[in-house]
Amino acid sequence: MSRAFSTPCALPALVPLAAAICLFAATTAVRAQVLDDVELRREGADAVAQVRLTVPVRYVRSVSSRTGELAQAYYEVLEGPGAQGAPQLPAERRIAGGGGLPTLTISDEPVGGSTTERKLVIRTSPPSRLRVRAGRDNRSIEVVLDGLGAKVQPAVPVAALPQAQPGQRLVVVLHSSTDPSLQLPAPVPAALQDYQLGTAQRVVDGVTLYELTLGPFASQAEAARALGLLRKRFPKASVMALPGAPTAAAAAAAPATADTPSAAPTAPAATPIDPERAGPADLALAQAADARGDLPTALEALNRVLDLPPNRASREAQELIGVVRLKAGETTRARREFELFLKLYPTGADAKRVAARLAALPAPGATEAVRAERPPVPATTTLNGSAGLYYYGGQSQIRSEEFRDSSIGGLPELVQNPTISGVDQKLAIANVDLNYRHRDAEQDLRFVFRDSYQANMLAGKPDRNKLSALYVDHRSFKTGTSVRLGRQSPLGGGILGRFDGLQAGYAFAPKWKVNVVGGRPADKLQQTRRYFFGTSVDADAITEHVGGSLYAIEQKIDGVTDRRALGTDVRYFNGGTFVSGSLDYDTVLRAVNVASVQGTWQQIDAEGAAGTSVNFMLDRRAQPLLMLGNALFFQDPNGGPIPVRLSDALALRNLETLRDYVRTTTAFSNQALLGVTTPLNPRWQIGGDVRLSSIGAIAPVPEILPDGQPATGNIWSLGGQLIGNNLYSARDTHVFNASYQTAPTFKGLLLSYNNLSALNEAWQLEPSLQYYRQSGTDGLDLVRWKPGLRVSWRVAQSWVLESSLDYEVTHITSPTRNENSNRVFYYLGGRYDF
Repeated sequence: MSRAFSTPCALPALVPLAAAICLFAATTAVRAQVLDDVELRREGADAVAQVRLTVPVRYVRSVSSRTGELAQAYYEVLEGPGAQGAPQLPAERRIAGGGGLPTLTISDEPVGGSTTERKLVIRTSPPSRLRVRAGRDNRSIEVVLDGLGAKVQPAVPVAALPQAQPGQRLVVVLHSSTDPSLQLPAPVPAALQDYQLGTAQRVVDGVTLYELTLGPFASQAEAARALGLLRKRFPKASVMALPGAPTAAAAAAAPATADTPSAAPTAPAATPIDPERAGPADLALAQAADARGDLPTALEALNRVLDLPPNRASREAQELIGVVRLKAGETTRARREFELFLKLYPTGADAKRVAARLAALPAPGATEAVRAERPPVPATTTLNGSAGLYYYGGQSQIRSEEFRDSSIGGLPELVQNPTISGVDQKLAIANVDLNYRHRDAEQDLRFVFRDSYQANMLAGKPDRNKLSALYVDHRSFKTGTSVRLGRQSPLGGGILGRFDGLQAGYAFAPKWKVNVVGGRPADKLQQTRRYFFGTSVDADAITEHVGGSLYAIEQKIDGVTDRRALGTDVRYFNGGTFVSGSLDYDTVLRAVNVASVQGTWQQIDAEGAAGTSVNFMLDRRAQPLLMLGNALFFQDPNGGPIPVRLSDALALRNLETLRDYVRTTTAFSNQALLGVTTPLNPRWQIGGDVRLSSIGAIAPVPEILPDGQPATGNIWSLGGQLIGNNLYSARDTHVFNASYQTAPTFKGLLLSYNNLSALNEAWQLEPSLQYYRQSGTDGLDLVRWKPGLRVSWRVAQSWVLESSLDYEVTHITSPTRNENSNRVFYYLGGRYDF
């Protein structure tokens, strides 16, 4: 829930506050939080909510109710520092509805007791048709609200734009230069291809400026929506009012004067092509794009056809562009296209069809009246977040807080490991999540604060304060700059985990951005002092569907190079297809830290519904990631005191020997996965996956892993899922899972069932049942039953009470052992969302 204010942001008052709290942040421990922010944008006829996450993830699958009121999106946090200490408490973000848009509530929750398997629970009120897909990078997941794109308000407030006077028209200035031979630095988005691209000239302070413009636009609202789309590619774009277009003769005769265009905007000359070949080819592309629901691509291809001289594809393209614009919610432009069709082709079966479509459209006066009555969009300030208090009791998980917060906390949890130990747990956790945001025509300002305090009620156990985020983030639409200062999660660039510092960027050209970063890791490593600095270049779209980045980063420890790496992230996104790859190479330790590629393909039918999806992953990464400081982390095999500073380690070995020691004691985690999910009917979908994983031997770690961990060898897993929805109500989902594992030392079978039932607006139940059986080569057999129940009660709009109970029954037998154990783990508490 958010509260909006019309007052402007007091930036000078916020910065000293943030700086003061940042000083306090340096003394606190860190705990990761996965859910970061949710932003809404328009994409053709649809509204898209982009869920930003703080760590790299792999989208797996989604399941939703028929009403569209409830959906779940399953994903995995990729192993590595990003998975350390993944929170067990749910986090929530809400986008308030209104103006035809539903209220969207998105909760991030763990799946079972895993630190890496998670899900987004998505609720809409009132119910709206939606689908879930992988985001445009590996740190986001997107929720598509079908057909609601026209309800999304423009990104730029209407009130901030100039008002056209009688005889004037509004255009967007895309690019301005003193060079008369200026070129368009980026293509115009497909959604705006039907506007006129032209040139203008004016004199400002004695300097002649040559400008590329797009327009004209009929209203401020129309110009504001276009400006919001264009600034993604043209950061310095602005709206300007021009006089009405003179005739060609008058334009040729009239001399240029200061502050007025020297001529009406004119379209650039087109390159000669063969219309009879190009027209049908582009028409076929448009028809294919329309069939899969990719309306922007269809419009772009149709505009190319209709820009050509008349050809055998023109007639069909003229009808189709009206149909596509109607699907995109652009009723007024669809009317214009249909009217033009009837002028050009007044007879024929298609003319009757177009005339019927035209007659079914609302009267133009009614549409214009509604648009005129829509109030201007003001600059907005929002404040939202949550505060919660939870109590954890029973038996604690085998992975202690010390393990999860360590450098090897990101190691995958193996299903054959016991998940609950015999150590009693009495823990109270209070957490707060605060998000302040101010947006206007020139800037986007955020202040984020997330913190939790853990009171340990066991004798001899310390309390902990864990700050996960405290930063100010400012983006300027006018200058193309961005700055984030404070404790924060990395945005890429080879940064390995949360840190205290600064990230800054500058969009030096459309689609291109250069960044710098500097700071120190938030987690402590003995008594060392560490800091890092780096730079990167991001390309939002090297081509229409390909983006990526290159980075270089260096980290120091006690004045010596801890890590020096070069890396790249590449991504491909096109409709339902997403592929991303990452490579990180340490030039000092001469080894690859991370080599990873993952992808998702999702079929979208003609009505926009999600069909079969395929996902894959190949991932190899060091555990922990290679750094010279790891020499202080692993136990010295020759015994002796554990070094607490790098100088202590260098007293025992020279620098090159120390680097060799790090290389030889670092394990690597390898994973490969291929999964498929496909719907059987509106209520059921089925999925399957095959996975190969292995982890090398881990050297002993004092207090955390004192005996080390042997290599696992290749672990093969074959799994299947049966997913149902609305089996007994309008809001219930069911996931049945079966997985068979085989490894050099054991074989295991895992069966599980998870249910989510929303009984009404207030109550939600999530029962689960897990059965695991394992047979080891050493004669040890294990059988484990684990039923569980999670209950959530929304007492009021902003108040939620919730509780979870897991009960584990384990039976272990071997030639020398016969053991039964019963263990319980629970939590209860509440959260206030504001």
